[in-house]
Amino acid sequence: MAKEPSTVAEEAGGNSFFKELSSAAAKKALTPLLAAAATAGTTYLTRKTTEIWQDDVLPKVREKGGGKAVAKEALEKVTDLLSGRPARLLTELAERLGEAAPSEPPADQGSNERGGETESEAQREEERKQRQQRRQQRQRALQKSAST
Repeated sequence: MAKEPSTVAEEAGGNSFFKELSSAAAKKALTPLLAAAATAGTTYLTRKTTEIWQDDVLPKVREKGGGKAVAKEALEKVTDLLSGRPARLLTELAERLGEAAPSEPPADQGSNERGGETESEAQREEERKQRQQRRQQRQRALQKSAST
């Protein structure tokens, strides 16, 4: 007697068909969720790195005299660890940066007094207010999205 088609299909890997079908359905269901999670993660990291840069790193860079001064200082430290041709090349590069960098931090040069406050202090205060406003806007948006 000949075997029925259903038993032949099972013997030929019918179970793998159902496994592939459920695997494909799971992939289709999870793909949008994974994309949303990746987007949310990227957004969070971008926001946090920007906040860290503005709140922590940028004031220190400005304090040291700007990006060129920081780069010059870093090159000089690396040059101390090297010898030979690489050290000479880095020394030359640091000298070029030193020529282009101001001798004093920009905040100290010709600060205009406004009511006992320098321009840089007024600018920092304005930036603080703007950051606070952005935080409040994000908080309101989160509360609004949570309530809907």
